[in-house]
Amino acid sequence: MEIKLENLIERLKAEGVEGAQKRAAEIIAEAEKKAAEITAEAEKQAKEMIAKAEAKAKQFQQNSEVAIRQAARDGELLFKSRIMALLDSVFKAQVKQTLEPNFLKEMILKVVEKWSAQGPVQVLVSEKDAEKLEALLLSALKDEAKKGITIQVSRNISGGFQIGQKDGNVYYDFTDESLTEVMRSFLNPRLNELLSKQNG
Repeated sequence: MEIKLENLIERLKAEGVEGAQKRAAEIIAEAEKKAAEITAEAEKQAKEMIAKAEAKAKQFQQNSEVAIRQAARDGELLFKSRIMALLDSVFKAQVKQTLEPNFLKEMILKVVEKWSAQGPVQVLVSEKDAEKLEALLLSALKDEAKKGITIQVSRNISGGFQIGQKDGNVYYDFTDESLTEVMRSFLNPRLNELLSKQNG
């Protein structure tokens, strides 16, 4: 009887230890599984964060490159426009300086000389040039030729003149604006070429 009791105690101990070991193994397995899940989730989130950061960095770089290229184009256009504006003001000043009454008189006399046989000629000039130019022309023309020329003031003209057959619809434009435009049209393509080479 004593032996059976001792065997029973031993068996209970063995079953208790076995059960505890089994439970411990289950707990460890669950803990390892949970740890693996946490690690996998952490790695996944880390990869997503890295991917987002790389995407943002790439987008930032692209935006920066676009902004830099745009700024360079804007700067180039601004530079060109200022050069053009500067040259335009130089052209206008030079043309206005050249188109003084004595120079205008010589130009008009040459045209009148060619056209006098075709009928009366009308000259449109600015208000500031009218009086002096009329005096210069009338003193330079012969009496007969004086009858064939009419000088009128045009508010649309600031310098130079327009000339055509009286009562006709066609005028040749020698105004400062027109001559400046002609000079600009000749120079602008060459200037654009030079500026493009300089920047490119």
